[in-house]
Amino acid sequence: MSVPRPQLPPGIRRVFRLAVRGARIDDDVQDEVAFHLEMRTAELVARGHTPEAARAEALRRFGDPQRWSEAMGAVDRERVARARRVEWGDALRQDLRFGARALRRTPRFTLLAVLTLALGIGANAAVFGVVKSVLLDALPYARADRVMQVYSRWQDGTNDRGPLSAAMVQDLRERNRTFERLAAFEGLPRDAVLDAADAPRVVRVAWVEPELFRTLGVSAAQGRALREDDAAADTAYNVVLTHAAWQQLLGGDPRAVGRTVRVNNIARTVVGVLPREFVGPLGAVDFYFPRHLRGALRDPVRARGRQFLGLVGRLRPDATPEGAARDLAAIGAAMSREFPDSDGRFDIVAMPARDAMVGDTRTPLLMLLASAALVLVITCANLAGALLSRAIARRREFAVRTALGAGRGRLVRQLLTESTLLAVAGGAVGVALAAVALRALRGLALPALPPYADLTLDRGALAVTGLVALATGLAFGLMPALSAGRGDVQGTLREEGRGASEGRRARSMRGMLVAGQIALCVSLLAGAGLLARSLWAMAASPLGFTPSGVLTASVQLPPGAGFDDPAARVRFIEQMEARLRALPGVTAVATTGELPTRTMNRNGYGVEGAPATVGPSDNAALYQTVTDDYFRTLGIALRRGRAFGPQDRADGPPVVIVSEGLARKHWPGGDAVGKRIRFAGNDPWSEVVGVVADVAGDPTRLQPYPATYLPMRQSPWIGPVFLLRTAGDPAALAGSVRRALAEQDARVPLHDATPMAAFIADGLSGRRLPVLLMTAFGALALLLASVGVWAMFATMAAAREREFGVRIALGADRRGIAALVLRQGGRWMAAGLVAGVGGVVAMTRLLRGLLYGVAPFDPLTLGLALALLLVCATLALLGPVRRATRTDPIRALR
Repeated sequence: MSVPRPQLPPGIRRVFRLAVRGARIDDDVQDEVAFHLEMRTAELVARGHTPEAARAEALRRFGDPQRWSEAMGAVDRERVARARRVEWGDALRQDLRFGARALRRTPRFTLLAVLTLALGIGANAAVFGVVKSVLLDALPYARADRVMQVYSRWQDGTNDRGPLSAAMVQDLRERNRTFERLAAFEGLPRDAVLDAADAPRVVRVAWVEPELFRTLGVSAAQGRALREDDAAADTAYNVVLTHAAWQQLLGGDPRAVGRTVRVNNIARTVVGVLPREFVGPLGAVDFYFPRHLRGALRDPVRARGRQFLGLVGRLRPDATPEGAARDLAAIGAAMSREFPDSDGRFDIVAMPARDAMVGDTRTPLLMLLASAALVLVITCANLAGALLSRAIARRREFAVRTALGAGRGRLVRQLLTESTLLAVAGGAVGVALAAVALRALRGLALPALPPYADLTLDRGALAVTGLVALATGLAFGLMPALSAGRGDVQGTLREEGRGASEGRRARSMRGMLVAGQIALCVSLLAGAGLLARSLWAMAASPLGFTPSGVLTASVQLPPGAGFDDPAARVRFIEQMEARLRALPGVTAVATTGELPTRTMNRNGYGVEGAPATVGPSDNAALYQTVTDDYFRTLGIALRRGRAFGPQDRADGPPVVIVSEGLARKHWPGGDAVGKRIRFAGNDPWSEVVGVVADVAGDPTRLQPYPATYLPMRQSPWIGPVFLLRTAGDPAALAGSVRRALAEQDARVPLHDATPMAAFIADGLSGRRLPVLLMTAFGALALLLASVGVWAMFATMAAAREREFGVRIALGADRRGIAALVLRQGGRWMAAGLVAGVGGVVAMTRLLRGLLYGVAPFDPLTLGLALALLLVCATLALLGPVRRATRTDPIRALR
């Protein structure tokens, strides 16, 4: 039994000239077959057959009627379809030619429409290109959806992506039932010194278990990836290079595999080069060194107490991410019970590798995509109003065409063709604008995005942009198209002859479009204002130190060059500080192991005589080593006690300076001077000699983290960072620092010489991007809405010119005319603002997690957004008001 195919409404078929299907052709075929059978039966009856015999003989000679009917039907359907396709193509070409001519006749309108569409579609294409590369494109791993990253989550809420200890990794490897492979790596890359041909260079090195590459599903582009035997003791001298390092450090040498490189004064063999698109969980790295956890597991206490490892895993075929998360959570709870002193303050969590890399960028990107979509909707509303005005102005043309026989469907299709032409042209220009915008955004956005982000418009993004352009053309063209041809043809011709005013229906449609634009615009302006105030609050929040006027210069002391002895490192640092202090314009010099904006080391500590309620699980603080003048150089206030001095020697009693927050946490009134803490169970107690102000190294964090400072003489780092304060431009000191370092020791490479303020700016880059883009979207929306208000009411004023002329001729005051237009515009603007309340509420909910130092319904921000919109819309409305009041009644009534 055949199932009848669904039939489209006749109107739709007429509009799009779709082929006639099914029943009519079948009926025709059946009629034709029946006709032939009847004719043959009649012939046989005429030859003397009985009617029954004649009918049977006719059927026998004809064959199976059903089979012939189907064959003939198929031939007819194909013929009809071919004819319809030709007809449809011819009609489409006619529509395109006519539409192109119609648009050429109004070049100003066409140019403005294309530019407007280009801005709306281009903004969406650019943002979608970013979103696609970050959130949609697959990671460059085999079955990337099966790769997960494992973290420790601190139960005090201070760190939800913490490292793991070697013992934790071992336990997870032995107890889990959901991962077929787990691979650990040191949580942070290290700086190392490469003996390059021209001069030593600082490179980024990651120590990973060789299993990492199999776990990720990555093969080397040249040579091979690391193997298990590469991590064997005393033979761990094989390395793999990233593609970028291969290009930059080895000049893209095609014989790089097998080549020897000296890193940290040790000769190592390159066994492979990774693919260009490879991005590891550690981000930008030059060399991958093999590492095995056997050495870290030899000391059971340190193996569980020292957390420094990251972990990735590949799920078993029958496991799910949710099941793996539950499995690891159960293992973490068991470890907390079994090892409360070391593991009692952590949970174990897992998340897909993409989510781990995306981090906090998902919400801002989705918010920007939604904002770009709102801009496109405003664009559609703007153009819909313009096309509606254009359709009203062409009423006489449509009436004439209708009178000559054109159906309404024909007119609708013609107008949709014109709007689609505009959308395609706008989309083409928009893609070009998006490509330019992405190039401009690359420097601004890449620091805030995951390392695998590629800000380009690939085929997928172009295809989506093309679909968006077509949908846009239908969206803004549908309402004006449906309004065409509606109404009485003869009446339209008579009214056009008398210059009649537009109808109430048209005014209402355009008023609703204006209200919609204002509603969307106020939402965008409110969102942009809230984000801008958040960024301002972050930039203006006190850091606890003064970054302006400070130059940072990072160096790396190469192992095997005489710096293995801590005393030698201290001598180098002190001699280098003396050279830097002698530079012209330098007012203070200090050294630290890490910048306050990049401090990652957190150590647990114990407090001597601490109350029983304060357990070891509550105590963790940032850990920095600094020289004597560190606090003065950075402008960190000394609250109590003293700074470090020459008496804090390596062979002297251990001392420490703590932050104000840490002191308040453990001692009444923060009086910590003279008290003692220690960082590990067997370490000696360190006396607190000073208390300094809290430092917020991360300007995006509301609360500074507790910090401890140790004297550099007692814990000298292999990679010191020199800090120079100057009254002038700190960047101008970079050359002098480089020369001073070369005079001190030419074997020591200068890694980076950057003003401290640049690091603060980098810390805010993730927040600055959505602010800038959303502000741009808000400004664009404001421009479009203002133009929309002006265009809509200018058209209304022009359409009602005869009415205004009559009113003035009958004695109406021109002020009354102005008030009439103002009331009309004000009513629709007020409707838009009321409707915009819902949009503002939705926007603030979306942005709630991104706000800092400002309430979601901040009255100042929302008031400014409303005021800005009202001012611009009112100014846009003044033009139509002026035109209405200057109507000449004689000319209007002529």
